[in-house]
Amino acid sequence: MTGSQRRHRPSGHQGGQTYASLARLLLDRAQGLPDSTAYEFLHSDGTVDTISYGTLYERAAEVAAQVALGGDRPGPVLLLYPPGLGFVTALWGCLLAGAPAVPAYPPLPRPGDRGTIRFRHILADVRPSHVLVDPFIRDVLADIDAGPALPSLLCPDPGTAVGGEAGRPTAFGRGQTIAAPPRVLPGTDDVALVQYTSGSTSDPKGVVLRHSNLLHNMRAITEVFGLNEDTRAVSWLPPYHDMGLIGCILTPVLVGFPIRLMSPLDFLKSPLSWLRQISTLQVTAAGGPNFAYDLCVRRARNEDLQDLDLSSWKVAFNGAEPVQRRTMEEFARRFAPHGFRPSAFLPCYGLAEATLIATGHHWDPTEPDDTPAPGAAPRVSCGPAAGGTSVAVVDPADGRPLSDGEEGEIWLRGPSITDGYWNGTGASRTGSADRPGEAFGDRSGELFGDLDGLRHLRTGDLGYLRDGELFVTGRRKDVLVHRGVNHHAHDIESAAVRGNPHVRPTAAAFMVEDPEPVVVLAVERPPARAGTDEETARVLRTRVLEATGVRLDVVVLCAPRAIPKTTSGKVQRTLARDRFLAGELDGAVTIGAPTGLGGGSVEPNGSGLADGDRGSAAASASASASGPSVAEVAEPLSTLVAGVFAGVCEVPECGTDQRLADIGGDSIRAAEIAAIVERAMDLPVPIESVLATATPDALARHLLTHWAEQGVGTPSVLGRLEELSMTAPEGTTL
Repeated sequence: MTGSQRRHRPSGHQGGQTYASLARLLLDRAQGLPDSTAYEFLHSDGTVDTISYGTLYERAAEVAAQVALGGDRPGPVLLLYPPGLGFVTALWGCLLAGAPAVPAYPPLPRPGDRGTIRFRHILADVRPSHVLVDPFIRDVLADIDAGPALPSLLCPDPGTAVGGEAGRPTAFGRGQTIAAPPRVLPGTDDVALVQYTSGSTSDPKGVVLRHSNLLHNMRAITEVFGLNEDTRAVSWLPPYHDMGLIGCILTPVLVGFPIRLMSPLDFLKSPLSWLRQISTLQVTAAGGPNFAYDLCVRRARNEDLQDLDLSSWKVAFNGAEPVQRRTMEEFARRFAPHGFRPSAFLPCYGLAEATLIATGHHWDPTEPDDTPAPGAAPRVSCGPAAGGTSVAVVDPADGRPLSDGEEGEIWLRGPSITDGYWNGTGASRTGSADRPGEAFGDRSGELFGDLDGLRHLRTGDLGYLRDGELFVTGRRKDVLVHRGVNHHAHDIESAAVRGNPHVRPTAAAFMVEDPEPVVVLAVERPPARAGTDEETARVLRTRVLEATGVRLDVVVLCAPRAIPKTTSGKVQRTLARDRFLAGELDGAVTIGAPTGLGGGSVEPNGSGLADGDRGSAAASASASASGPSVAEVAEPLSTLVAGVFAGVCEVPECGTDQRLADIGGDSIRAAEIAAIVERAMDLPVPIESVLATATPDALARHLLTHWAEQGVGTPSVLGRLEELSMTAPEGTTL
């Protein structure tokens, strides 16, 4: 990693200097460290783009000039970029211009794409004055019905990468002289970001964050993580909200250390590539949600990692979803031979409405976890409150503060707390920040609560305090945290029952720990019904997965009126969960994914075929060795892909015409499938191809076309299949 130059010690956090805004922070870095590396971006092909503070400021100033045309204080600006330096530059351009930046996942031109549905909702809610867009995404937008709310698109001309190993173009050309700062820089109380909460497609909420919120939370992260100028970091986290955006894009600039960014898709496809970056760069700080560590352990089972060195890793933060002791223990055990220390783990707790971090500390593996009650699952401490933040646990019914060890709702107060949501329809019942004329607040009236005469953020999370440390136990609100993403229970239930003639319109979605988090859907079925329980459950899983991205682990098909409701007819999800755990929820239980693989296996070299399948694939390939057509090669290739589908999704078998969603395949499993097939064939397999093609046969035919465009014809593909069938070792597992 470049950027170790220290011609000028950065002012700011280390020196005690405070900044009125992020714009002034960037200006200070550009003036004091113009040649030092701010960011790097690792591409899928291994090339690295680099941008210095000076160049970052110049390009951001160019963006700011375009955004600010027509007024000194432009309205919100929607950012539509893939991960990369183009996104980073556009973000800083908005911050310089004083325009609230609204990062969003780019939509895809696929029917029913969840990202596109969510994009339309965000667009209608925030009503941006401009859209800053990557050239590729601009072309995609032409194929998407965004509705009447789509404003003018700004797409600055691409330039030449600075320090890029392969001269790959980045988002903006370098100016000949340093651009002058905008005439009026934003101030402390100006809105910097509107970050939309993850997960929900039906009602996304834009959390309003001011420059003061961000700067305070960035300092808190710096203190809890122990960051300094010598920190080295790498991040695969999505750059569009909280952890990836604030923790890994903005905070490094405050402290003055460089960070290497990589695509989330590259991590999902090859989690160990993240660890190899940590090893190569001698990274000291990196992390992600709990599932990321699970993925690394799973994919490392049969990998040759003898050159992996994790001894430099001092801060392995773990947040955004429930922290599991088992995960940390297994990760530490697997990677201890490579220098990883368990004490590097840093469990933390936070949420978008608190900007990012609220509590956190390093894990002590020698201390036993806290068990709140006999028979309850042990809990991992998420540490004491971060600097400037106060944490209280209250009775959610009456707002009464609870004693040490008593479980209640977690309430927060401090300079990092938002004033509310963009376009909120009103202030909270207990008051607001008293900023008249601004179009945001608390839509539901339940975001804030009063404690001792002071306004607190009601997080909706449940937990308890023990000796000043926070233990998070679950959710009070009807929100399920699935692989670091929030999903509203209502979205899951609606996807399952809306327009579904096989079930009644009453359902309850919730999570339990067994000991890992398990997603459960209970749904009532009519007395007279068609199809078996397994068929009905399969349809429900497919509908939910396609609509929300959530993989149901357990489906409970209940008798009419078995799911509890209030007297006003509202489903009581917490009571349904309690009855399920007690075995008192009347219904047939079906498990989402059988653990037995029926003798087949998924292998690190990617064959994924049961023993009998190998022979049939080889025979099919050999029979058409002379001038094979696409159809002839598609048959053995789709057989291989079907075996990989089955192994990754942990089902006994998968037909070549069976849809991935039908066997519980989600985006995580799609990434694994892409990695395994790519490794087996030694040919590129984009994750997007797996997600866009529903069946093994469709994927096989798509890949043959994709490879042919790259000069790899059917004879070469067939030869690889034949070689694979003869060399794949037996009995290997993923």
